[in-house]
Amino acid sequence: FAQIFLMLWAMHAAYEIRMYPIKDFGMIIHEFDPWFNYRAAEYMAEHGLAKFFKWYDYMSWYPIGRPIGTTIYPGMQMTAYGIREAMLRIPAFKSETPKWYALTLVKKTIGTMRKWGFESVPRIPKFIDYAPMSVNDICCMIPPWFGSIASLFTGLLTYEITRSMNAAVVATGIMAILPAHLMRSVGGEFDNECVAMAAISCTFWLWLRSIRNPGSWLWGILTGFSYIYMVLAWGGYIFVLNSIGLHALLLVGLGRFNSGVYKAYTLFFVIGTYGAMQVPVVGWQPIRSLEQMGPLLVFLGYQVLAFCDFYRRKAEMT
Repeated sequence: FAQIFLMLWAMHAAYEIRMYPIKDFGMIIHEFDPWFNYRAAEYMAEHGLAKFFKWYDYMSWYPIGRPIGTTIYPGMQMTAYGIREAMLRIPAFKSETPKWYALTLVKKTIGTMRKWGFESVPRIPKFIDYAPMSVNDICCMIPPWFGSIASLFTGLLTYEITRSMNAAVVATGIMAILPAHLMRSVGGEFDNECVAMAAISCTFWLWLRSIRNPGSWLWGILTGFSYIYMVLAWGGYIFVLNSIGLHALLLVGLGRFNSGVYKAYTLFFVIGTYGAMQVPVVGWQPIRSLEQMGPLLVFLGYQVLAFCDFYRRKAEMT
């Protein structure tokens, strides 16, 4: 219980640290690229996905213009659009916080900790107040939200590697305050990296989870979908693809290849590659680009190994 509480605390700390610009300056988008990304998100929210991918913006690269929908990674804008649409479907409300026994116990624990000097532990509010947010506010808040999510997935990734909850807690805390991560995910910094770091950590965690044992291969489906989101979010998806491909190759060299690893990598690669090719800015690169040839060769090699294993078992049976 204490370790889970500390992980949640680290996630809250990640969120609070990233909220300082918003607390000081309000809901303002910072820097040039985040302003461009916000403008694209606003267009998507107003006109929908179909028109966004056909949008030719004459105000960018003036006077030539630029086809926005087919030249950017739209994952960040789609995230803001999805959150906005979900919020609009939930009516505004204000209600009192439930008086459950467990929640009352947590409140007392938090009160005691704050008396002992742990002022950063958040209070549980007396009322839950909800109203849909504007596109601008959502874009300002996405970096703190995803900074906290990235910290969580880093902790889960660490646990999957070490099988230690203590290590997971420490990793979550480090990711929460890591300067390299902070500088790309503070409030108002609506840039690709703010969502991409969460996608990277999630994809790596799901990949390791899918090969934990031969029966875990179904997690490879989620790995593929997480990778698709990574492709949508940032051009750094090539790093993720090559890292997983290299790891899959090393598993063969270390004698760890089995039916579960084969199924997990095959599902990841087929689902992920097909999804990536649907992103206009990516297109046919997954099967044409030299940078992505390594994981493709690993995939083909896995098919050969699986066929050899199948043929060997069939021969032994006869």
